[in-house]
Amino acid sequence: MQPQTRSILIAAACSALTVGSVALGTARPAVAPQGTRTATVNLARVIDKLQERQDFEMQVEAMKRQYQEEAQARAKKLESAMRELADLPDTPERQAKAEPLILEQLQMEQWANTKGSELDYEKSLMWRSIYRNLRSEAAKLAETEGFDYILIDDGSEDIQPNREAKMPMELQVLESLQRRRTLYANPAYDLTDKLIVRMNNARAAGGSAMPGAVK
Repeated sequence: MQPQTRSILIAAACSALTVGSVALGTARPAVAPQGTRTATVNLARVIDKLQERQDFEMQVEAMKRQYQEEAQARAKKLESAMRELADLPDTPERQAKAEPLILEQLQMEQWANTKGSELDYEKSLMWRSIYRNLRSEAAKLAETEGFDYILIDDGSEDIQPNREAKMPMELQVLESLQRRRTLYANPAYDLTDKLIVRMNNARAAGGSAMPGAVK
């Protein structure tokens, strides 16, 4: 058994023992402060329905298409010059013409790397903005609905291992178990839809901004 698999199995076993001891009454259950109210949201569904994410993704996709069009134009121009160079005899003049083309090719590769980094940065700005707005609107929703905590319900879906992945399915399931924090959440206190409505309404009221405008 691989060390990584063994450590995960041990951790899972310890978690199972802890849950078992609580069920048998041998461990003292945690008691929330009197009057504490907790709700949950399905974060995946919230993000899937966010207008902010859809707006940003459209804007980033437009930037990506612009970069691709410019890259294709530059590549076409360079390929044409390289074909012309290939038809020339091997002379000092040909060598002199080849050097700037080699430099241009290197510059084009650097340009592509820079644009890739710019796209990655814009995407990071999008997720940072979404996270800030999630926290802000969740706080307002909790106050409106009278909850002290709004937690992410990560136990609402079954664990489905990927048969095509190189990692053994058993290990996939065990790692997913370790990441889970919610075993049960009362559907009566699910605020997912209300949070989606609040965030989309706030987005509509604030207008759409390019990802680069997010600070």
